Amino acid sequence: RVTMDLEMTTATLADELKERLPQVRDTVLTILPNKRFEDISTVDGKTSLRTELIEGLNAFLSQGKITKIYFKEFVVQ
Repeated sequence: RVTMDLEMTTATLADELKERLPQVRDTVLTILPNKRFEDISTVDGKTSLRTELIEGLNAFLSQGKITKIYFKEFVVQ
């Protein structure tokens, strides 16, 4: 389980993200299940995951870019 906040370059990007929520969820759910506990249990692993998520999400955004991801909750079972 992961919850996160996104830092964006423009305020209008929030509206685009709402419109593209299915793509956002698909991108996150495509990346996360491929990670093993060992991949994301360290600070470097979480940093790498952030980078991968930012790149995946920015690939389809047109009204701005995501610059940072802040994990609010990060639970691995």
